[in-house]
Amino acid sequence: MYTESMRIWKPCYVTFALAIGFAPPAVYPAESDAEAAARLRQEIAEIISDASWCRNIVNCRVIGLGARPCGGPDEYVAFSIWNNTGDELRNLVTEYNLLKEELMLDSDEVGTCEVLPKPNADCVQSRCVTVP
Repeated sequence: MYTESMRIWKPCYVTFALAIGFAPPAVYPAESDAEAAARLRQEIAEIISDASWCRNIVNCRVIGLGARPCGGPDEYVAFSIWNNTGDELRNLVTEYNLLKEELMLDSDEVGTCEVLPKPNADCVQSRCVTVP
């Protein structure tokens, strides 16, 4: 039951809640699959740039990124396991690859059925890189 005293005090409660840091949750527009893929790709690029430092080849790994119409990744990227970002990166890459595959299937994309050979990883000037 809504009373006159509630009507009077409601603005005070709202002001107090905002003053101490309670705010209603922000509402963001839904992200499209293409936008989600672009965001994930950016996150992956940031992790790889931060996580590509190496001491020697033992620190470097290669992971497939994206999806091709006939199977396999669009590209391979090198990263370092030196600072233990491997699991986080693998999770993001798996999510990105599944999203790219879904986008490709939804668009009926066609392409040449060539499979990229998996390159090797190397540590060049203290950075992990892919080499043929």
